[in-house]
Amino acid sequence: MIIGIDQIEKIEKYKKLKTILITTNSTYNSKGITSFKIIKDIFKDNLKEIWSLQHGFFVDKQDNMIFSDSLYWEDFDVYIRSFYKKDLKNGFEMDKDFELIIIDVFDVGTRVYTFLNHIVLILKQLSNSNVKILVLDRPNILGKNIIEGNVIEEEYFSIVGILPIPMRHSLTSAEFINFGVNYYNLDFELEIIKLKNINKSPNRETLFSNPSPNMTSFSTALVYPGAVMLEGTNISEGRGTTMPFEFLGAPFINNFSLVEKLNDLKLENVIFLPVYFKPEFSKFKDIVCKGIMVKPIDINKFGSFEVYYEIIRILYHEYEKFSWASPPYEFEYERLPIDMITGGKFIRESIESNKSFKEIEDTINNQICKFNDIVKNFVLY
Repeated sequence: MIIGIDQIEKIEKYKKLKTILITTNSTYNSKGITSFKIIKDIFKDNLKEIWSLQHGFFVDKQDNMIFSDSLYWEDFDVYIRSFYKKDLKNGFEMDKDFELIIIDVFDVGTRVYTFLNHIVLILKQLSNSNVKILVLDRPNILGKNIIEGNVIEEEYFSIVGILPIPMRHSLTSAEFINFGVNYYNLDFELEIIKLKNINKSPNRETLFSNPSPNMTSFSTALVYPGAVMLEGTNISEGRGTTMPFEFLGAPFINNFSLVEKLNDLKLENVIFLPVYFKPEFSKFKDIVCKGIMVKPIDINKFGSFEVYYEIIRILYHEYEKFSWASPPYEFEYERLPIDMITGGKFIRESIESNKSFKEIEDTINNQICKFNDIVKNFVLY
């Protein structure tokens, strides 16, 4: 597969334009060369700034609402401007003397991952300007064959969901941005350098670039569409361990009993392993947690959203010490984090009502069908 940044000849024709690059230092071409170095070598002094998103350009910031400073990067003679801040809607108090924005970000195929949401927020602010947008497409690491989870409600739009899409959305980076530009009727010139020879299955072989501190591998990304819901609870999602999102637990859980109850559900393409772990930071720091490890069997069939929905449902009804996390969460100070993550009250209220996933599956599938019908005009492959 040939990705956007690999197609140098389609980028070089813009090298005389005053340019902004949105990326991270852990975004690479297919040969392992960092995108920013490729763009810097092509544009030289015409690369005016790099704009960074959550976790910072150097991908060193943990968790949410931890900010990076803007800085001059002497090593590459370029200014890095941090756009992840409290006031996400006002990021342009600067000289607008640029003609081209190049976007090259590694996404993980899950709605709540903030990179693409944040880019759509930025592009909304650039509408009706003379700037040209060039998107270097990347594959959806989870593939294009499986879509999971409910569609977010518009009143819950935020940096963890800015478009009406399911949790696992199947869109490539450029498809997501293309949908966002059309959904908000944004007015500027948009060009996409498309993928060649795209593989629509989960892309385990794709060069995984560790786009954030706790997104460490393809295995992490595979469980993330469901595991991210744990951020809306007081259960550890494995942050502070070497297995974020694949581990979950708390000191008050009976992990062997939890495994038995999950096995009774006969969920497909997954096994559950009882584990013990001690987070070095985040929830239950320095305390031994009793928990489980979620192990997908067939990556082409594994459904993370159903698995973690059922895990949380069991925890909610079995343990008095279980609770929903309190705000703030990603700049939302009133609504529950679980509602922001899942895009409404539907999932939380279904769990509280002890409805199995099978009981809500038809509702979710109907939402996915409507999403597919809406997005089909903006899908590129």
